[in-house]
Amino acid sequence: MNKKLYAGISQIVLGILIAIAPQTFAHVCAVKETPMACHYTAQAALGIGIVIVSDQTRAGLDLANAVLGVLTIAVPTVLIGVCKGAMMRCHMVTLPTLIVLGVLLAVLAAIAAYLDLKPAKRA
Repeated sequence: MNKKLYAGISQIVLGILIAIAPQTFAHVCAVKETPMACHYTAQAALGIGIVIVSDQTRAGLDLANAVLGVLTIAVPTVLIGVCKGAMMRCHMVTLPTLIVLGVLLAVLAAIAAYLDLKPAKRA
């Protein structure tokens, strides 16, 4: 398999993980009467993950996925956030999970974009 295929598949896997992590193994707090910030972070992560997985990736989509990786980091850290309590599951598990997945996505998508934009070698 070539490098471009690995880069594309890794983005799809990360997109799926970003979408399902806050819903499953890195779940956020249970919704009570008034949803907390982590509920909205989980909803945003689901949408981001769906966009990442939705199309075949090439240079333009690779760049978009790199931006989505940064957005995945920004949602729980500065845009929406998670619960303020340091001992809350969303603070201890969801937040670091989304940060790690976002960093991986941004880096791998940037590498894929580089490979797609690099001129092909002539034989």
